[in-house]
Amino acid sequence: MATLRNVLRANATSCLAFGGLFLLMPAPAAGFLGTENLAPNIVFQLLGVVLVFNGFHLVWASLQASPPKLLVLYFSAGDFLWVAGTALLLVMGLWITSPVGIISSLLIAAWVGTLGVLQLVSYKKLGPVTQADDFS
Repeated sequence: MATLRNVLRANATSCLAFGGLFLLMPAPAAGFLGTENLAPNIVFQLLGVVLVFNGFHLVWASLQASPPKLLVLYFSAGDFLWVAGTALLLVMGLWITSPVGIISSLLIAAWVGTLGVLQLVSYKKLGPVTQADDFS
């Protein structure tokens, strides 16, 4: 069943896995995604740091008895930003140019977008945001 806790943990797993990959193997990741005008290693390393941080933040949120509703919106917004960024890179033909990179990026974006939607569905079950909701 897709409970909020399970969705947050799946999202955390994804962020930690890709974050670690980008941090430890930026050049192979760039080479996998593109065949020309590869993304600089620093882009993958910075993205890796952000993803690892986000992954641990997701783990922390999943351990809460009831994660703050605004935090759930924050994670969903990040997921949708990932999807939009992927789409932008694909449309611009920037950094994601190999056939396997394009297919992989589309599949990952679909996965991340699905997690964002599932988080929103779970969020709606939590009820409206009130003044008592915060990030603590």
